[in-house]
Parts: sequence; C-alpha cells; structure tokens
Amino acid sequence: MKNLYSLNVILLFIAQWSMFNVQCSMIYAQDGPVDIDEWQVMKVEAAKDPFAGGEQFSINFANYTAEEWCYPLPGAKFLSPYGGARNHGGTDIKTFAGDTTRAAFPGEVILSGPHYGYGNCVILRHANGLETLYSHHSQNLVKVGQWLHAGEPVGLEGRTGRATTDHLHFETRVNGKSFDSERIFDHANHSLRRQIFIVKRHKNGTLKFKSEEVER
Repeated sequence: MKNLYSLNVILLFIAQWSMFNVQCSMIYAQDGPVDIDEWQVMKVEAAKDPFAGGEQFSINFANYTAEEWCYPLPGAKFLSPYGGARNHGGTDIKTFAGDTTRAAFPGEVILSGPHYGYGNCVILRHANGLETLYSHHSQNLVKVGQWLHAGEPVGLEGRTGRATTDHLHFETRVNGKSFDSERIFDHANHSLRRQIFIVKRHKNGTLKFKSEEVER
C-alpha cells in the first residue's frame, strides 16, 4: 500500500511537471523568449562589422536618449583639436588630475592597458558601429570583455604615455580608423550633435563622413 502511494505521488509530480512545460512552451510560442536582455542584443551588434550590410551605415543621434550617451569627461575644457599641423589623431580635453573619464556610449571593452604612446588606454566597441578610445589615464578602471553603459567610469585622468600634462586624449573610430570626434560631439558645449551621421567606405578603404540635419 505504501509503495502504491509513493507511485501515485511520483505520477502526480510527473503530470504537473509536464503541464508546466506545456504552459511554458505556449508562452514562448506566443510571446517569444522572455529573457532576452537588450544589453546582450547590443553586445551582439557591437561584435559585428558595421559594413556587414553594405558599404555604408548610419547612426541617428537625434533619437538618442540621455541614457544612451555621455560626454566622455564631464566638466572638462577643450585643449586641442583633431588633425592640425601635428596630425593629431584625437581630441584633447581636461579637467583635473584623477577626474573620471566615462563611456561615451554603451559598449564592450576591447582593450585596457598600456598602449604605445597612449599610455594607459581603453578602447570601447559600440553597437552603433563606432569605437571610442580614452588614453593617458593614471589608472584604467575596466577590464577587457567588460560591458559598460553610457556614463560608466572608464579611467582616471592622467599623463601616462606621451603626455606633458594631465588630460584625456579622446578618439572616435570606425574599424580602428580615427576621425574627428567634433563631427559627433560639440566639445564646446559638451553635447551630442542631434543629426543622422553617415559613414561610407570606398573601395580603397578610405572613409567618408556625412551629416544630415533632422527636421524637428
């Protein structure tokens, strides 16, 4: 009699478990996966070649919310621009030694450590197709493979590498090729340019950048 009771309990458990699985399958079929995290989706996008769909891609910065971007060094002042006579590969901005540099967009850390004349350097790869570089840190605060939200700490302002004063050397890149970050950020006002930003790749590998105003 005892064995029969135990058997009935087991059969009842199996029946309930089967019904639970059926219900879960129905939910999955009707609504799709319920555990997809948007940040995981963005990580997948960040791993892709931005030109995978063709020789051009665009970013609509006009639609970016406050959570989707951050000026890389809040409260900073402009030091020197991209290009010029010394062919400067980025934009130099500064506040005070030890101030915190922050992720411009959500992204994955693909480099964190000493890097040639950059000193302590961090590179983030973003789902929008861009990469951003932050260098001369006195200390990096992130590790390779880490995922950052916009505005999260990247490093502490310093003068490592080829730097004569404490500042942040900031670069925007596409597939490792830098371009003037002033095309995206208004450095004087610490703001994001509300525009459609278009990147086109020519057959010889050179990049062309274009901005289109968005009607409001």
